[in-house]
Amino acid sequence: MSIARKMMMLVLIVALSAPVMGCAGVGKAPADHRHEIARVVDYDTRMFVDDVLLLTQLRRPLRTSRWIID
Repeated sequence: MSIARKMMMLVLIVALSAPVMGCAGVGKAPADHRHEIARVVDYDTRMFVDDVLLLTQLRRPLRTSRWIID
């Protein structure tokens, strides 16, 4: 394996793992950091499901109101 390929693999691993790890700021307890990571993973999972449903057009958005309703 060439050195360029090894470097690209290293950069890819770092790029994919950096958003998941985050950074524990000053004054954050480990439990707070774990809770924040769990919340982000939960939101990302929910958004991924919405993206898949939008891509496959299985659940089309309701268009009966011109206002955005959450």
